[in-house]
Amino acid sequence: MNLIKRHKGLALVGSLTLILIVIMFIIFARMIFSTGETEYGQRLNGLVELSKSVTNEIIEEVKKIDQVEDITIRTQGKIIYTTITYKEGTKLDKAKEIASNTLSKYSEEVIGYYDFGYFLKEAVPESDNEEDKKTGFMVAGTKHPDTEKISWTKK
Repeated sequence: MNLIKRHKGLALVGSLTLILIVIMFIIFARMIFSTGETEYGQRLNGLVELSKSVTNEIIEEVKKIDQVEDITIRTQGKIIYTTITYKEGTKLDKAKEIASNTLSKYSEEVIGYYDFGYFLKEAVPESDNEEDKKTGFMVAGTKHPDTEKISWTKK
């Protein structure tokens, strides 16, 4: 007891260090030994299944359109991302119309559950000459389940 009284400061620092180590151990234990939930937690409960055949059907139909060069559709969490590349010379209004028509291929359940992200770009060949350099459009659009239409960014 006499030893602790002589070294009060050292005893205080030692006990605080011990408490800090215990707290750090608890924090690291929670990080390492997680509950096994996904990165989305409870946000994807009641997930509406999106059939791969529906996305494949949309890709096939859109690729048949003359102005479309390529299309990709991917799902991440509650968002369906659609990237459409158009051939050179395609008008922006026509590109938006083609993209908006893809929404009609999804069921009402899917449209009411998922957010949609659209990326439209015009494939323009690169040119070394500054005078001949053309810039195609690159537009993004989003649709929330509560809205009726896709909202587009300005060109």
